[in-house]
Amino acid sequence: MNTSNINQWLELWHKLLNEPSIPPFENPDDMAGILADFRHNAEILSQAFKPLPSGEELLKRVKRCMDAESKAQGIYLVADSLISASDDELIELTKDALVRGHKCCDLEVPNYQINVIRRDITNEESMKAAPLIEELGDLYNEFSYDSRGIESGTMQFLSEALYTLAASFEVRGYCLTPLCPEEVQVIDPYEPQIELWLRGAHAVVRWKENSDDLWVDIFVES
Repeated sequence: MNTSNINQWLELWHKLLNEPSIPPFENPDDMAGILADFRHNAEILSQAFKPLPSGEELLKRVKRCMDAESKAQGIYLVADSLISASDDELIELTKDALVRGHKCCDLEVPNYQINVIRRDITNEESMKAAPLIEELGDLYNEFSYDSRGIESGTMQFLSEALYTLAASFEVRGYCLTPLCPEEVQVIDPYEPQIELWLRGAHAVVRWKENSDDLWVDIFVES
């Protein structure tokens, strides 16, 4: 990847931010939180994504996530959770996510027990929880640094900005999918996880201390 592209985009996004007190961006990590500012101006948001490869599709996905929150109340995007869902629907979405994610990683789909818990995850529980398909996140990181050229570079450029939009690996993965190889785009592995996110639900793999047993808990915001 020619770093000149990234440097040009860094310069553009800093210009669009229009905050003279913030030093010029030197690398993508400097852009943490920038989309929280851009989201309030549709024209600026459009200009930011216009020069990027697959910019229109990227913007469409970013706006889908942004539109899920009617009124910004914090530094991170949080879906309004206006879509009610039964336990059965949440479990089916989670099964779909497991199938798609493991297919992308060429792995066998685990036969997890899946539970729906209608409350927030506790700090103690989060210490024994992992992303639904951890290998899928690793795969996307590999795509960011492979030899595909401008698509890989764009994934590097957007990764931090997209993660800090909602403090969500699921939102980041969903929005980055148009930059992945075609066979992954067809599967669209993060789509079911975004549907869960839109419903205020977050599925994680859980385990107990000194045990090899794994299961999935779907925590639904109370």
